[in-house]
Amino acid sequence: MSTAPPTSPPSLHLLAVGVPTSARAEIVRALVAEGEPSPTCIDITRWNETELESFVCGPADALLLWRTKATERWLSRLKTFRSQHPQLPVLVRLPNEDAARVEDFLREGFHETCVRPAQVPGALRRARARLTALRTQTQLPASPPRGEEAANRFDGLFQNLYDWIYVVGISEQGEMTFETVNPPLHAGGSFLNPDFAGRAPAECLSHSSAEQLIKHFERVVQEGTPLQFEEEHPVGGQTRTFQTILTPVRNKWGRIHRIAGISRDITALKVAQAELRASEERLNYALEGTQQGLWDWDLESGSVYRSPRWSGMLGYPPEAVGPTIKAGLDLIHPEDRLQMEAALNAHLEGRLPGVQAEYRLRTQSGDWLWVFDAGKVVAWRGDGRPARMAGMCTDITERRRAEESLRALVGGVVHEIRNPVYGISINLDALEATFGEEPRYRPFLVALRESAERIQGLMNDLRDYGEPRTLNPEPCRVRHLLDDAVRSCEALRLTRSSTVRLALEDEALVLPLNARRMHQVFRNLVENALHHSPEHGTVSIRGRHLRDQGHDWWTFSVEDEGAGFEPESIARAFEPFFTRRKGGTGLGLSIVKRVVEEHGGTVEVENRSGAGARVIVKLPAPRRRMELIGEPLA
Repeated sequence: MSTAPPTSPPSLHLLAVGVPTSARAEIVRALVAEGEPSPTCIDITRWNETELESFVCGPADALLLWRTKATERWLSRLKTFRSQHPQLPVLVRLPNEDAARVEDFLREGFHETCVRPAQVPGALRRARARLTALRTQTQLPASPPRGEEAANRFDGLFQNLYDWIYVVGISEQGEMTFETVNPPLHAGGSFLNPDFAGRAPAECLSHSSAEQLIKHFERVVQEGTPLQFEEEHPVGGQTRTFQTILTPVRNKWGRIHRIAGISRDITALKVAQAELRASEERLNYALEGTQQGLWDWDLESGSVYRSPRWSGMLGYPPEAVGPTIKAGLDLIHPEDRLQMEAALNAHLEGRLPGVQAEYRLRTQSGDWLWVFDAGKVVAWRGDGRPARMAGMCTDITERRRAEESLRALVGGVVHEIRNPVYGISINLDALEATFGEEPRYRPFLVALRESAERIQGLMNDLRDYGEPRTLNPEPCRVRHLLDDAVRSCEALRLTRSSTVRLALEDEALVLPLNARRMHQVFRNLVENALHHSPEHGTVSIRGRHLRDQGHDWWTFSVEDEGAGFEPESIARAFEPFFTRRKGGTGLGLSIVKRVVEEHGGTVEVENRSGAGARVIVKLPAPRRRMELIGEPLA
């Protein structure tokens, strides 16, 4: 029976940090006395990171920290070293038997403490027993890869679409070299190339690029924090702009030994931004020249952007008016605010295709500035509710002053003329009562009556045409409005022995209208049609729904059976004071056009294919069907 040769127990390496020479000799003697095999005390206090990383611990080795000599830097390095050797017992020597400090060190992960060198063997036995007990409860992690495996940890970077991803290694002497360079897809050989690996930046980059990047690398090492910047580099004979992020990478000893970099070519983005700034500048110049201010209302957040020109028109500095819709409404004249709020609500509820209003705003000096405000919803939420609204404000103070002066003049003229006309009409009534039946006076009386009525009609049209542009739409039943317009022309219809036919696709149609002014529109159109129709002719009014260019409309056509429009008349139909009808003022269609456009609609004239003329009024349909509550509104 053969016996195996005896095996020598493993030798003990006691790794000492800050242990004085005299204490090391005493500790070795104490270990020998306790039967530890071949104890060797190794002072690792001055070891560098490479020596610490390359050391391989044996199963019997231990580490002893002399607390009074160890620096905070070494405490940090020991934590890293211990994480690489979890099986290594770690002892710490304290200057006295302070129980509280013993508990602190044990809580931090040290295995045992001692006070005198002679106590090291006992502390080592207890530390080994503690580690054995821990290993039975949990599996200790294996040591991480060393050498070549650690050096290749960045080799798995994938080739991406847009960024250059690279790693710069930094030696203990501060020398920098590219370790890996991964260019974006289809980057070719521009900027940073994969063959830069193993070379210093100054060797493979142009002088200007190397000088810029090296300064950034040095700053990252010095400050120890990530750095983001933009700069230009020559690439392929062109100057291109790159956005770069550099991140320091620390090794297990806490030293920055690598810099991870990500660079992206943002030249196209910078060009787009420059074009956007130029576009914004052109817009600002245009707004400045046209005395217009821009506003943009985000209905989801409630914030309102107003351009500097908007504030400048009122004499306020930028940002002086709060970024809310209420801050702007509070500046509106009390007499005009209700009209603006009504138009705004009508548009947001889908009753109007846009907002158009004229109102007064209070300036910083306390005066009132007239503006024309036009805007509309430009973005919608998924549920169909408005999400964003934008518009323009135009300073119309001078125009309003001119209109008010003209309106005052027209009002004065109308007043001064209507009084004499009223007197003329009374005297004509007396003459007709006295001489109306005599043949020799009858033609003169008829001519005078026609002239007086024409003057009266002209004064009424001038008054209507000069009326201020206010809308204040309310829900209105269209059928009742058309019936009233036809009834107001009943005397003329009987005189012409004509027939008026009304066909409405939706008899219960309700639209947001200014009833009084739209009544005037349809009355003017019916009067014109009756005047141009032959006796015993028919005037047709048709209303139908229309879908055009993504919007809903209601069209109302008024047709007659007359001779139709002459070519010149079609081109000048809406020109004030232009008329071919004897006795006409030439303001009827001009008033129609103005009122319809104030409602967000359009009006056009054309000849029918057979005979006669057609006037088409197109009004916007609400996004949601409107209904009247209670009695219908006329």
